[in-house]
Amino acid sequence: CLLGNGNLYSTNFMAHLTEQVKMKFKYVSILSYLFLSFGCSQPTGKIPLISSIEAEKVLANGGYLFLDVRTEQEHESGCIPNTPNIPIESLEARINELNQYKQKKIIVYCRSGNRSGRGTDLLIRHGFDAVNLTGGMNQWAGPVAIKK
Repeated sequence: CLLGNGNLYSTNFMAHLTEQVKMKFKYVSILSYLFLSFGCSQPTGKIPLISSIEAEKVLANGGYLFLDVRTEQEHESGCIPNTPNIPIESLEARINELNQYKQKKIIVYCRSGNRSGRGTDLLIRHGFDAVNLTGGMNQWAGPVAIKK
């Protein structure tokens, strides 16, 4: 077998080289699978949901905390009463602020349910009992506080 610069390589050498390439490929494939499966911030899967109607029923229940993950401007223009605001962009960095609520179920909301879905997933991965308010403020039929 002639390769590259005209050197003659034995069949055994080529077979050995081919086996090494196969082993490296398997190793890289396994590492890639593990990284993609368990590395980074993988979503937990199905995000638990609560409807506006169900959430409104527990609004006064002390066992629940409503958390607004919208921007501060959005929060001030209208929010569910007595709810803290931690924008989704800073939620992970500020997660320790919520440790005092670990014993409560946290109902996470935003405008439509997209950002709060990400926030719910993040909270669950940090050991909180959290659910996403479906439809967010767009579907909220309960009381609204305006802070401006």
